Amino acid sequence: MQQNQEEDGKAAEPDDSLFRRFIPEIDHRTTGEVLAHPGFAQMRPVYIATTMAHYELTVLPGHWQSTAGRVAALGAIVCNDAVFDPADRATWPTLARFKQSVSVFGLTSPRQIDEIVARLVATGYLTMERSPADGRVRLLRPTAALLAWDREVLAAYYGALRLLYPETGYGLALTRDPAFQRAQRGASTTMFPVIGRFLAANTDLLPFHSMNNGVRVLLLLWEATHTAPTAPVREGDLAGLRPRFGFSRSHVRNVLAAGEEHGLVARAARTGLGLTPRGMTALDRFIADTLSSHDMTYRMALQALEAAPLRAYG
Repeated sequence: MQQNQEEDGKAAEPDDSLFRRFIPEIDHRTTGEVLAHPGFAQMRPVYIATTMAHYELTVLPGHWQSTAGRVAALGAIVCNDAVFDPADRATWPTLARFKQSVSVFGLTSPRQIDEIVARLVATGYLTMERSPADGRVRLLRPTAALLAWDREVLAAYYGALRLLYPETGYGLALTRDPAFQRAQRGASTTMFPVIGRFLAANTDLLPFHSMNNGVRVLLLLWEATHTAPTAPVREGDLAGLRPRFGFSRSHVRNVLAAGEEHGLVARAARTGLGLTPRGMTALDRFIADTLSSHDMTYRMALQALEAAPLRAYG
């Protein structure tokens, strides 16, 4: 199994559809280009380690499990605030607008969204401000703490991209520039449907997006098998990560069982648990989709800043 895992990056050729741009008129590095990059295998562990660090229990805004729905909600809050224009009511970051944005992903119910808002307000990551133009309306505004966390998240993704494309540099993201953050998050509001489509297109991972930390358990499985490639990986090795992400041993077992059922995870007496080539292909596409979309929004943000410099948050 270990040999298969080492070779899986070479086993499957990406199909032609992966080389199509998310938005045809925006020149950007496609999912297929990212997957085909000769440095992808070396970048993968860095991507996993640096991005996962921001979704740990003590780091994620709200200080709870980083479900796909909660992460999507955090992004929607920051993105909606980035395009907020007090003079344009259509851009006001109201609760209704927030729910509409998050509904595109199909990961949360209205009740869950209400819970997310309440938790973020209680923990100091979100405020409900009364609109000066209409006192009946409350606006969802990210606090400095949420914006700072978001800049670190952006830096992690663009840091992984820089390993592949050092000529681009992604300097504004890596210096945590607040004006870039606003421009990038503003551009990302157009990406909600795109993200929904590429998540849906990666059908092997769809069942795991609705399981708390489902995709992250699979990513952690890859990390565990490659950190110590000669040591068998057991369920207990992943359950021991509970202090980081808040999932229980039974939940890990359920995710791994689902992975076996869908052909993404296999186990053997000698090598323990591991991802199948199919599982690696699904995770690699997830990583490449994410990085491709960030490359695109970086270019969109630069265009926006060149056309009309935007104010930073705050």
